[in-house]
Amino acid sequence: MTKSLFFSLIIGLLLASCTVPTEQGNRFQVSSTKTSSTTGPVAELHRNAIAALDNENSNQSIEYLQRAIRIEPRNPFSWHYLAQSYWQAGDYAKCLAMIDRSYSYSRPADNLDGENQALKQKCR
Repeated sequence: MTKSLFFSLIIGLLLASCTVPTEQGNRFQVSSTKTSSTTGPVAELHRNAIAALDNENSNQSIEYLQRAIRIEPRNPFSWHYLAQSYWQAGDYAKCLAMIDRSYSYSRPADNLDGENQALKQKCR
């Protein structure tokens, strides 16, 4: 095997190991963003809440997100997911209030404005 072929294989393997798999079929996950972290108790509560939403269990999702907010009250994703939970439960007034909280804590890097705006349209 030539050195250039060997190095090409090594580079290819390194690049392949750096790719991040995507989750398919999760309709409540923010499509263009990730939560501020992928590990820790808040991230785990987010995953549990999204799974509950996917199973149409908005009450369980609300419980998970209320716990996440007690841990990290300024996390805009927690408020966004809570808005989704209230939307699914049919409580549109609370949905709109949670969207406002998400807006108040989000930064441009969070890319939540579009998601919040789309959800706001559904809640009206």
